[in-house]
Amino acid sequence: MAFNKMMHPRNPYKDKPPDFNELAEKYSEFRSHCFVAPNGKLSLNFRSTDAVRSLARAMLHNDFGLDVELPSDCLVPRVPQRLNYVLFIDDLLTMNGIDTDVLGIDIGTGASCIYALLGTKQCGWRFVATESDEFAAQVASNNVRNNGLGKLIEVIKVQEDRVIKDIVRSHSNEHFTFCMCNPPFYEEDEAETKFVHLDGDAMENKCYDVTRRSAPRSATVGRKNELSVSGGEVGFVGRLIEDSLVLQNSVKFYTSMVGKKASLNELTKRLKDCANAHYAVSTLSQGRTQRWVLTWSFDPDLKLSVAPSDSVPLKIPLPLALSCRPSECYSWVKRTLNSLEITYEEHDAGELSCEATRNTWSQQRQKRRAAQRLTQLETCFEPDRKRARYERKDESVMVSMGVGDGRDSLSNDGNFNSCTSSPSKSSAGRCEAIVQAYLPSSVYVQSLVRFDLMISCQENCVNLRWIDGSRHALHQISQYLKNQLAKFLRT
Repeated sequence: MAFNKMMHPRNPYKDKPPDFNELAEKYSEFRSHCFVAPNGKLSLNFRSTDAVRSLARAMLHNDFGLDVELPSDCLVPRVPQRLNYVLFIDDLLTMNGIDTDVLGIDIGTGASCIYALLGTKQCGWRFVATESDEFAAQVASNNVRNNGLGKLIEVIKVQEDRVIKDIVRSHSNEHFTFCMCNPPFYEEDEAETKFVHLDGDAMENKCYDVTRRSAPRSATVGRKNELSVSGGEVGFVGRLIEDSLVLQNSVKFYTSMVGKKASLNELTKRLKDCANAHYAVSTLSQGRTQRWVLTWSFDPDLKLSVAPSDSVPLKIPLPLALSCRPSECYSWVKRTLNSLEITYEEHDAGELSCEATRNTWSQQRQKRRAAQRLTQLETCFEPDRKRARYERKDESVMVSMGVGDGRDSLSNDGNFNSCTSSPSKSSAGRCEAIVQAYLPSSVYVQSLVRFDLMISCQENCVNLRWIDGSRHALHQISQYLKNQLAKFLRT
């Protein structure tokens, strides 16, 4: 399993895969699908849907104390992957200091209701779990009730073309912390080429096709609405983005798992066009697969990227004389950051939380030379000008527009203003004016990179620790600071 070492560090399956011997002793259903491999170890036929289902049920009961019904024609959740997503959100909340009264929305919870069950059992969260399929919604409700979690998880049957807008508005007294979803990433036509129809509405992947080099190694059976959706995952997450534009901060974090890396380009383009939205892309790894989580928010104070726990900060060595004078060193750092238009926030421990929204550190010499040449050209060739005077008649209109919420125009996202005038039909020599405005127009600019900066007197260095954004940009800033430090020491 190539990606297991890259699993979430708190995922218990990272270093200890399921013990088939232990599970076979405890669960007769699972034992009936096991066989002894040529190497003498107990093994499982992953191309059998019944075997995969029995493994998931055994793992959920043995490792989490959950008794979950998994219908034969519904998707079987891959427990390590689902747990990875839950732990990612837990890290996201912890990083932002959110640990109480957490309420999430699980969009398309499925018959297993897996995310809500794991999130409630492992983290103590509350959930509103939505499902468009009536049969799956009923099974999910049964799973919640059978595990005694009815007070923490509410399962709601929704219309197929609805995402979360109606749910949030119908729970106006609640404050939603996050939403999560794992949408089908196939379009309807694409699913027809990758799955075969079984009885009823169920479909099965073609894992048995040995002629296909990339044929799946395990069986997947699911209902059609679990495997495909109009527009694929780009269409589904795009509709979630549209809902988020209306809801804004009614949900702190919007998240979705993405199954195709190519889908990220289209989705991030859409988020770049959304005023006040900032986003991050994270990777989830398990088994032989990788998935991505797209996270966005309309609150600029929230951090979206979870830095790896073992990430090594970039170090800028300091001469002993300067490291012993931290106040002087901090003054130099702040002056340099200000010159680069990098904003920062000071903390009690002397740490700076920094944010750069554009590249101001590259090609400094070329920019200075270009500015000098432009100044010289303007001085040499600027002709004498006389101010033109025009006879004009001033007309004005005063309009009281009040205070808007910036959400009246989704297409212009709070920044559209227009004013038209026409001769008055009732009064000669007067004009009628029409003013249209959507307020306010406060715009949050997507960060290029965010990082923490701290001066370590023990190590005689400046530490730069990446938070989110472009790692390449942080390396450039580090090199720029090294160059500027050398100049500072020569003065």
